Amino acid sequence: MENKQSMSRPILDQNISLQDFKDFYWLKKELLAFCRIHGISTSGEKIEITSRIIKYLETGVVEKKPVVQQIKSSSRFNWNNEVLTKETLITDSYKNTENVRLFFKNQIGPHFHLMINYP
Repeated sequence: MENKQSMSRPILDQNISLQDFKDFYWLKKELLAFCRIHGISTSGEKIEITSRIIKYLETGVVEKKPVVQQIKSSSRFNWNNEVLTKETLITDSYKNTENVRLFFKNQIGPHFHLMINYP
């Protein structure tokens, strides 16, 4: 029997055996290409993608993406137009609006500015 080092690497396609898939190292770009061909989600880290491919090879089933439900705010407070005071409660519909920025600027002074860091 040959050892793993002398074996040539199989092609990553729908005909690969589960054992061959697990026995060899795959680049993330190879995993992503396989997923795109077979309709498997490409989101997440390499370990998540590998897990979805293993499930596909075991069962032939493509894992469905979970449905993310957005939570609708229950508050009807309008952050654009309401008069804001120090007693105003932050609601589930809070937005950084121009109205909010003006309130902070009036309370803190003209040096106030809102810094937002986006990833």
